[in-house]
Amino acid sequence: MQKKTLLLIGLGDLGGRIAQLAVQQGLQVQGMRRGADAPPGVTLIQHDAAHSWPDLPCPPDDVVLCLSPSGSGVAAYQQAYFEVAQQAAKALRDQAPNAHVWLISSTGVYGQSGGEWVDEQAERCPTRETASVLVETENFWLAQPQPVTLLRPSGLYGPGRYYLQQQARQGVLPPSEPPIYTNRIHIDDAARAVMHLINCRQQGKALASAYNLTDTCPASLHEVLSWLQQQLGVEARSTVPIHRDSKRICHQRLKASGFVWHYPDYRAGYSALLSQQA
Repeated sequence: MQKKTLLLIGLGDLGGRIAQLAVQQGLQVQGMRRGADAPPGVTLIQHDAAHSWPDLPCPPDDVVLCLSPSGSGVAAYQQAYFEVAQQAAKALRDQAPNAHVWLISSTGVYGQSGGEWVDEQAERCPTRETASVLVETENFWLAQPQPVTLLRPSGLYGPGRYYLQQQARQGVLPPSEPPIYTNRIHIDDAARAVMHLINCRQQGKALASAYNLTDTCPASLHEVLSWLQQQLGVEARSTVPIHRDSKRICHQRLKASGFVWHYPDYRAGYSALLSQQA
């Protein structure tokens, strides 16, 4: 039986982990990136995906677009998402018209901010211009003949991603009321979820058009930072107002696909991280 081929566009933190899992599972893995290195077992295509694509070594069965913008501005997002999408669609039409595209988007496409539950069918009404680029890119792919599934990770954390720990160490807390809900997923679980869904597709299981990649436990920022401060032995010194979106991202569609989290909530994930840092 011929090996299935996976093409990863972007081999950064998340893309590299997906690539490693795919290699471990015995897939033939190609990776396109500007840099000159690739994880072991990955055939490197050194190329800027925002420009016309070269011929691929062989037609992929699945293509994961896992790009990181080079900056925080709209132009960087346009290049990483929309311009890459245009080149990808053109190349795949010619070289792999049946390949299934997996777009790593973001829960930032949901602009809801009243603490409500948000599932994949919720209105996409982003409040940031950069998130509007993601919606534009999602819509572009949905209009293509290529089969596509939209994957929307919430806040990624894990090794090297210590934003909340740094916040906790500063000893500040947002008010407990009204709760400012946050959503996250450990980067290992995010990579595992992507491969889980690719495996589901390759096994012939029906897929939805979009999945939220998030853990099972949205929590208030006050709760998460309080817990981290207790673990770190930091005393909360001040309460500061924080202005940010507040919503609870629903994980039920991913759960219904059969996915099992290694880190189902922030306590499990951050406990593992803190023990690794100890």
